[in-house]
Amino acid sequence: MTQTRRFLVRSALYGTASAALVSQAAGAQTRLAAAQMPAPILRPPLSAPDAREQLRIARSALPPSHRNRPAVDRTLERLDDMGLDLGTGRSILVNIAAAELIAYDDGLEVLRSRVVVGANRTRTPQLATFVSTVRFHPPWYVPASIAAEIRAAGAVGFNQTGGRLIQPPGPTNPLGPLRIGLENSDGIFLHGTNRPGLFAGSRRSLSHGCVRVERVRDLAAWLLDTTSASVDSTLATGRTQDIHPLREVQVALAYLTIWPDRGGQLVAHGDTYGLDAPGVRRASFRRVYRAPPPSIEQMEAAARIPPPDDNPL
Repeated sequence: MTQTRRFLVRSALYGTASAALVSQAAGAQTRLAAAQMPAPILRPPLSAPDAREQLRIARSALPPSHRNRPAVDRTLERLDDMGLDLGTGRSILVNIAAAELIAYDDGLEVLRSRVVVGANRTRTPQLATFVSTVRFHPPWYVPASIAAEIRAAGAVGFNQTGGRLIQPPGPTNPLGPLRIGLENSDGIFLHGTNRPGLFAGSRRSLSHGCVRVERVRDLAAWLLDTTSASVDSTLATGRTQDIHPLREVQVALAYLTIWPDRGGQLVAHGDTYGLDAPGVRRASFRRVYRAPPPSIEQMEAAARIPPPDDNPL
């Protein structure tokens, strides 16, 4: 079986696929038909474990001098760093290099969306965490790092509370209609946008670090086990409210410069952050751990503690 796989990969690499690879401009997306598995073994939509296996097969077939070999090596390295089991339960993979989001249910792809990620100077960090809430009509709490820029522009339509700028929900709010909170993410969220035209661009590394999601309504519906029509009905109320998903959802923000497309073919993406370049240090990846649920004894002890006064003064 291994010899058959290698034959298929090599024949595609050095046959019709090699001409296509050479013809692509540097940094452009490149389809590697070479790494596609035989149909009886792998069928779209690919599962996350299948994608990892495709990458391993490509690495065994590509010579070290091939221009896509660093992308394969570094992507597998980053998957090892993540250490996530994307094949079990619900998970969201934000591929920073591809500016794309993929949602998995027990390893099977259920949703894919274009996203806007951090620019090179304000990079989206590599992070493993969990979804905390889905917030409808979120206000925008302006990060301190860009507050001076907003004030210099006039800060029209912003409120100021405790020295912090806050933009109420509305058509000009950059978070759009929905914000998906992430646990212990240092201010990084998944959210909509007031500039949907940006999703049509081929270069989507434009944000200050957060991830803007084109199909944010569909993603919210999946997270909340409801329909897009129900999400729209809740949005129609105009109220800001948080709803917690009933099922745990892992989220991985990862920089994967080669990954399968919808059709199951590996696609090489531009190395926007320059992390695949020779000699570049291994990029850090932060993991957020969830505390175990409290025991019955801990919950009973907490219930015996009197609540704090609402106004101690």
